[in-house]
Amino acid sequence: MNEHIKELKRHLIYKTTGNLSLIRRIEWQHIIEWIDPKEDERILDVACGTGELSLKIAEKGSEIHAIDMSENAINIAKRLAKRENISCEFIVGNAEDLSYPNEYFDKIICSSSLEHFTNDLKALKEMNRVLKPKGCVVMTVDSLTCPISNELKARHKTYSHVVNYYTHKTLKKRFEFSGFEMKKSKYILSSWITSFFFKISIILCDKNGIIWEIISLFGYPVCLISEKCFGKGDQGYTLIAEGMKIN
Repeated sequence: MNEHIKELKRHLIYKTTGNLSLIRRIEWQHIIEWIDPKEDERILDVACGTGELSLKIAEKGSEIHAIDMSENAINIAKRLAKRENISCEFIVGNAEDLSYPNEYFDKIICSSSLEHFTNDLKALKEMNRVLKPKGCVVMTVDSLTCPISNELKARHKTYSHVVNYYTHKTLKKRFEFSGFEMKKSKYILSSWITSFFFKISIILCDKNGIIWEIISLFGYPVCLISEKCFGKGDQGYTLIAEGMKIN
């Protein structure tokens, strides 16, 4: 697939679903709702990937800054921002050594990335440093507290390069060590139907991504309804949490 076709595909995905993965779509819906972006706020997206979530929040009128270690991902994000005519500052950067001044941001988001950091406490302390007093961070992290076989969990951890899985209790402790108070948290991707699709995503992780994209397209509305009707409060494949800077 040549570069022009790839750019067109990214444009169409951004304009329609934002992301083809049903897992990301559900996570991002929660993040945007919880972060509640305002026009006069400066928000940082840590480990932004190719920038679709950053741009969706920038469309709300906030001033968005976004970083990722991957130069290729940042270049893709910049091209998408230019094509969509959305103002968003994308830079290559390390979450464990943020290149921003103290107390610079009103809010921070971090989507399914903390679990990949070698030193998650250092990254959280950096987020705390660049947040204004009483500023908040909203993040999703891999939890995998729903029933799952050891084989599938090991496969997910290896392919997705997961360093840590989190529960409400373990993430709360990391927040506290880093100067945050956990305001709220919620397990998502927890219904039995979503569980079925999540396990399919692990099985297909090293195969043709088009298959998963097609499954996600049709599975998303089913999972969305299932989450609302059958979601469990005490376990899930993903944990979303909000922390407030207290020191």
